[in-house]
Formats: sequence, structure tokens, C-alpha cells
Amino acid sequence: MSHLNNQTLTIAWSLTAAIVVIAAVIDFRRFRVPNALTLPLCASGLLFHLLLGGLPGLQSSAQGMALGGLLLIVFYVLGVMGAGDVKLLAGVGAWLGASATFLVFLVAALAAGVHSIFVFAVQRRLGQIVAYLQVMILQLCTLGKHVAWSEPVDVAVQQSDCRRRVMPFAVMIAVGLTAVAIRGLAG
Repeated sequence: MSHLNNQTLTIAWSLTAAIVVIAAVIDFRRFRVPNALTLPLCASGLLFHLLLGGLPGLQSSAQGMALGGLLLIVFYVLGVMGAGDVKLLAGVGAWLGASATFLVFLVAALAAGVHSIFVFAVQRRLGQIVAYLQVMILQLCTLGKHVAWSEPVDVAVQQSDCRRRVMPFAVMIAVGLTAVAIRGLAG
């Protein structure tokens, strides 16, 4: 985001990181990311960039927010991710812009994949990974609610063994944000 100097860029990353960590803790405990965090994150990011960068700043923020939401919306439609995760990444985009948000998403997705393989290995269910991937590919090809995940995430979190079934993706977003910030990948 070219309209930000180093100090305001640090503020943007710090505020975003603080909210994402809070969201990750809540998601880890309750398997949900509240609107009370995500919606103000989105709105304040847009306002921050409008005030500091005018209409070009607002446009850059809006593009980041749109990308953040679009990267995860398919998974929400398929029923494998909650809407809070989608709005959280959109909020990250509103604050950090499209390129940083894409990098955060890539690292978060990689972290989620590693986490899933680890959990499946610990539970001795590695053979099920292929079946899950086949179902997900079918769902992505059809994108229909009639082929939605056999157990939507909102149902899975109500189960007594939800820790075996559901990954709090806000935690993965926090991992992605941290890795991108530490490595300075966002530029």
C-alpha cells in the first residue's frame, strides 16, 4: 500500500495482528469468529486507508478486502468453513491490501494442510485424506449446495468430538499473518 509510510504500515500490521490473534483465540475455544471483531476490522481498514490515502487508498483497501473474502467464500459455500473465517480474511485484506492478503492466505492454507495431515496421522486416518480430497474436488467442480459437505461445519462444531472434526481456521490465518510479517514477504 504505497500511500503508507513505515510508521503507519507498522500500525496497520500491528492492529491487524492484534485482532487476528484475538479472533484465533476465540475460534480455538469456541469454533467461531464473532462479527463484533470481523465487521469493525473490515470497516476500520477501509476508513483508515481512505483517511490516509484518499480514494486510491480506499480502492486499494477495498481490493484487499474483496480478495480476502473471495479466497475463502467457495469453502464457506461448500460448508467446510464458517463465515467468520471469510470475514476475518476480508478484514485482513482491508487493512493490508491484496498482495499481503494473498500471501497470508497461501501460508494459512499450507499451515492448514500440514495441520490436517498431522491430525489424520495422529488419529491413524491418513487413508481418509484421499477420500476427503475427492469429495472436495467434486464439490469444487459442481459448486452446488446439493453436493455440500456431508457434515457442514456448523453441525460439526456441535459434536462432542469437534476437535477431531473441525479446524479453527482463524488460527491458521494468524499463523499466515505472523509468517508473512516475520519474513517481510509483503514487501
